[in-house]
Amino acid sequence: MKVILVDDEKSMLLIMRKMISNIAEIDVVGSFQSAGDAYRFIKENKVDMAFVDIIMPEESGLDFARRVTTEIVDIAIVFMTAHREFALEAFDVHAFDYIIKPISQARLEKSIQRAKQRYICLQPVREDRNLTKLSVYCLGNMEVISKEGALVHFSSSKSCELLAYLIFKNGKFVSKWRVMEDVFRGMPPQNAETYLNTTIYKLRKALEPHGMKSVIISANESYKVDIKNMYIDFIDFEKRITLFPDCNESNLKDILEIERNFAGELFGEKDYYWCLPEKERISEMYWSFAKNLAGYLVESNQLTAAIQVLKKLAYKNELDEDINCLLIRAYAAQRDRVSMERQYMRYKKVLQRELGVAPGNMAFNLYNTFIKSLK
Repeated sequence: MKVILVDDEKSMLLIMRKMISNIAEIDVVGSFQSAGDAYRFIKENKVDMAFVDIIMPEESGLDFARRVTTEIVDIAIVFMTAHREFALEAFDVHAFDYIIKPISQARLEKSIQRAKQRYICLQPVREDRNLTKLSVYCLGNMEVISKEGALVHFSSSKSCELLAYLIFKNGKFVSKWRVMEDVFRGMPPQNAETYLNTTIYKLRKALEPHGMKSVIISANESYKVDIKNMYIDFIDFEKRITLFPDCNESNLKDILEIERNFAGELFGEKDYYWCLPEKERISEMYWSFAKNLAGYLVESNQLTAAIQVLKKLAYKNELDEDINCLLIRAYAAQRDRVSMERQYMRYKKVLQRELGVAPGNMAFNLYNTFIKSLK
């Protein structure tokens, strides 16, 4: 990771450089006593992390962070200061971390370790096109994009399904008998084998114009797909989501990006029976993740973002009491009585239609409390 230091005190720059030199895989590529010099360097050079003092002459660290984060993505800003009172304002500009001086080696290493995880997590999103030859989007649909941005066209639905199946197996060999059972189920074995051979041929032909014919590998009557140079969205989603078990102001920007990029269920409306348990698992993972995010957004009074996430969840499960209650709370906090009342009545109506019951005590009491408060 490439790191810069920004502090008007030269002695602090020397101390920080020495402390960071003890941490593996971190390269200090610049030290600056002025925010302006640091900004000009970042505009011309790749920087992954910046340690920035807050109180500096000419331009404060907060103003510097506002400039940088609006123009440059994927840079982690860590404020280092002797003043605790700037913490809330720091996280308003999406600070990655906030360290109080004097800085200990252990505290510094903790911050850098978190940044390393974030850096690794974001690599697939950056999609270095020198390495990524195919981008495979399985969430919400099944779509394959070449390095040049061209859509890969499949001559048959089975060739598309076979690629999805081999990707789903995460680059491991699968015997032709298992493939025939899963992808060509219900066919007589001889017909299934013929169909499999034809489908492998069509799949390679579809990938050939994009220089990826060789990723379909066969050996010992087994098949696999080489995923080494592929970006696969559902694998990336799970990897990224596990890095953020808790939501807070320092990681909120990353968590919102993960939520926005979740396009839907695995393979969308394609009813591949062989992936149903995994489809359910990923959906549940997203549901729990998004629900926690929505709760945090409501609690921190970030209501517009909260309502966007909650509407998405309510569309997936309009019977969920927690989601409906959070929406009622969010509208009430906005003092939007009309939307709050409409949400409750919609929830009441769907419960009656689908289950023949009325809203539970939690929703009923919450609604009546807010109705009285908004009169």
